[in-house]
Amino acid sequence: MSVRWHAAARLAPHTRYRIGGTAPYLGEANDPAALRAALEYFAGEPFLVLGAGANTLISDAGVDRPVIVLGREFKRVEIRDTVIEAGAAAGIPGVVQAARRHARRGWSFLEAVPGTIGGALAMNAGSRDTGIWDRVEWVDALVPGEPGPVRLRPADVRPGYRHIHSPDGIIFLAARLRAEPGELAAIEEAHQTYRATKLQSQPYDVPSCGSVWTNPPGHSAWRLVDGVGMRGERRGGARVSELHSNFIVNEGGASAEDVIDLMLETRRRVHEAHGIELVPEIRLWGFPVDLMVALGASVAGAERGS
Repeated sequence: MSVRWHAAARLAPHTRYRIGGTAPYLGEANDPAALRAALEYFAGEPFLVLGAGANTLISDAGVDRPVIVLGREFKRVEIRDTVIEAGAAAGIPGVVQAARRHARRGWSFLEAVPGTIGGALAMNAGSRDTGIWDRVEWVDALVPGEPGPVRLRPADVRPGYRHIHSPDGIIFLAARLRAEPGELAAIEEAHQTYRATKLQSQPYDVPSCGSVWTNPPGHSAWRLVDGVGMRGERRGGARVSELHSNFIVNEGGASAEDVIDLMLETRRRVHEAHGIELVPEIRLWGFPVDLMVALGASVAGAERGS
């Protein structure tokens, strides 16, 4: 099945932030054949892959590349004896709840985390102590320069805190994740406790992009943000959350410029007060290189959204 492309497509509705301009084309690939056809059509030209837009801030000017969304067949989730097999477009909440319902231990660390499995793999999503790659047996991906899907294991990408080492342009397709059986009551309690803590301490009732900054070694980002007086600071429709100061929320009509202004001011204050250079956890699409450098963002790896 071929991809149906939409020209001058608005991207804001496809992100949790509800912020961002347009892409020249937006298309959904519902199966591997459609994805292969799309990649052949681009013939080496750059493009972007968007998941649920859970950790992606898109420039008000939008992006200058076509954007692909993975659809139907990439959303499958299958529970096996000791593993879960999930497509890259499967939602993290769906995978976590499947593990919970089937009494599979070790998955409470992703409770109340939005996004897709593909996005989680790209940034090694998880808690401060555990990332999704700690549960990976293997991942199938399209790697630039390879003629077909490549099977990767954790040692191939050397996962770390909120990052992996992978080539630019990689597209995750599916993953096999360890999910050992456990005692249902204990699993239910672990999930409920973790979820309750997250819902009480993080803003879920307004659009956000999750944690804005990664935790610097030996520090908590939110404590640093608090310490320089940024909690509650506002620019236009964007505000540093009163509930959790490592979140910047869209209180209505926020622009990407509003969010960026808060990020720049936060980073400046933290550096002046502590000599620490904050690094964004969120992905930034469509911004000029000099601004990316000023934000401490990885220019090469910025354009992968979950």
